[in-house]
Amino acid sequence: MQGATANERVDRAPRDELGIMHSITGRMRGFLYRQLNDATYTVVYATPSIAALTGYPASDFVNNAVRTLPSLTEREDEAYVVDIVRKALANREPWTIDYRIKPASGGPVWVREVGGGVFAETGELRYLEGFVMEVQGERAARLASESRLASMTAATNPILADVDEILKTIRTLSILSFNARVEAARAGDAGRGFTVVASEMKRLADDTDKLAKRISERVTVARQVLATSVSNGASR
Repeated sequence: MQGATANERVDRAPRDELGIMHSITGRMRGFLYRQLNDATYTVVYATPSIAALTGYPASDFVNNAVRTLPSLTEREDEAYVVDIVRKALANREPWTIDYRIKPASGGPVWVREVGGGVFAETGELRYLEGFVMEVQGERAARLASESRLASMTAATNPILADVDEILKTIRTLSILSFNARVEAARAGDAGRGFTVVASEMKRLADDTDKLAKRISERVTVARQVLATSVSNGASR
């Protein structure tokens, strides 16, 4: 059997490289993609290994035949992913993003995407391409903890803001009750009844102040505990 000619070797090289990429991405439970910079981010290429990670065949995505790549992203992570990609493209830099996707079956899966834009000589953005790989084990657990911390922070910020407003109202009420006691004292016997009311106002204000401060402290402690847990997980 004669050896391959130079032309045959050149022709075979791209196919060999493609086979290597398919092998690597399949082994890592990940996939390579390229999509157009159009309104629907039309997929022009996706490695077959996308099926192992998402449960959908590559043919579903090519030309957006059945679904789009962005449709895989968990709704809660969509804005975050879009923001990171847009900033990277604006600076002509690559991006690295951790987010969740929705496979055909089962719960959300954490993935890491490393990608970038492909620009024409004129400066026009032609393609977006990248590598998406499943994140497993401790890394996925830490990302989930970070997500919970971000959600908790977002949920408790309004509570802390409301507590601040309550404390402002309480301080105003305390000042009013103090002024009322002063005026009642000046009024002598005629102001005794109002003195009782002013004292009760002061007691209620003090009790509410203590309660509001406890709420603020407990929310802060809960956030610190979760943040410490995330930090300890990252250091291991």
